[in-house]
Amino acid sequence: MFKKKYHKRSGNPLFIIFRLILSLIMLALLVGGGYFAYKHFSGLDPLKLDPQAVFKNILAAKTPQQFISVLSSLKLNTSFIKQDNKIIPSQQKTTSSGYAFRFLLVADSHDDNVNLKKAISQAKTQYPDLSFIIGLGDYTDVGTLAELKKAKAQFDLSGLRYFLLAGDHDLWDSRDKQTDPDANFKEVFGPLYQSFSFENYHFLLIDNSDNYNGTSAQQQDWIGSELEKTKTDGNKGLFVFIHEPLFHPSSDHYMGRVESKLKYQANSLIYQLKAAGAKKVFSGDIHYFSEYEEPETKLSMVTVGSVVTDRNPQVPRFAVVSVFEDGATKVEDVEIR
Repeated sequence: MFKKKYHKRSGNPLFIIFRLILSLIMLALLVGGGYFAYKHFSGLDPLKLDPQAVFKNILAAKTPQQFISVLSSLKLNTSFIKQDNKIIPSQQKTTSSGYAFRFLLVADSHDDNVNLKKAISQAKTQYPDLSFIIGLGDYTDVGTLAELKKAKAQFDLSGLRYFLLAGDHDLWDSRDKQTDPDANFKEVFGPLYQSFSFENYHFLLIDNSDNYNGTSAQQQDWIGSELEKTKTDGNKGLFVFIHEPLFHPSSDHYMGRVESKLKYQANSLIYQLKAAGAKKVFSGDIHYFSEYEEPETKLSMVTVGSVVTDRNPQVPRFAVVSVFEDGATKVEDVEIR
């Protein structure tokens, strides 16, 4: 019979340490590779995910597709706001030195008006010198008049001037009733797109909430006219706001995902905004905070995290933008407490 030969492993301490270091390096490479692959293909940074929020959404997801969709996700101010060619005096506010003004961004509250109220209240407490609020859409789940009015009540109670864009969810009820998809939103909040000037900066709110039709021909003409004005009116800079991102480096939630023909509109807007010198383009919809550049034009873009608790891989949040005296900007991603 053959005898088995047993080989005793080396007890050399140096060899053991070498193997340990090699194992740790391989583990680090594996974890790091998995992290960057997940971040690249999902558009989400795992280090910024909230485990409790993700776990809650996993339990709430009824299908694998729903689960995947969850994860794929100052000085004395005496200036004015000029809106629709009307000059509106602003309240005097004392700000800390170094920046000119701040404003609040909220997105995707989806009927979670408790969190919307918390977000606005917390922002006013942490940043008592906020000049105004800009909303990036999806304040409701299906856009009924009742839902929209409940969201409006929270903005009315804020005591701050606000400017709101519609989101695709805010159009559903009107579309279902086979009327103008924007009918309910316009009845409650007014214009779908608008512009205003503040502290010699121009603010452009573009409506791309309709996933099927994109921006209307009338709005496209208006955008062109507004951008031409920014080149000649001596403003310090242009900030642009839109519901659905025009581009995202690793998420498919951007303009044209429902109707591919709208990708042309999105690309056209990107080049128009870059040519006009837009400082940043802010959007919502993907329920995740991120800052990035469009690769060809280097146009700076920001997606603002979601106010709602459900379908949110992060803790509910909002953003505050500080605009400095020298034209620089700082975007703060703030968790709702």
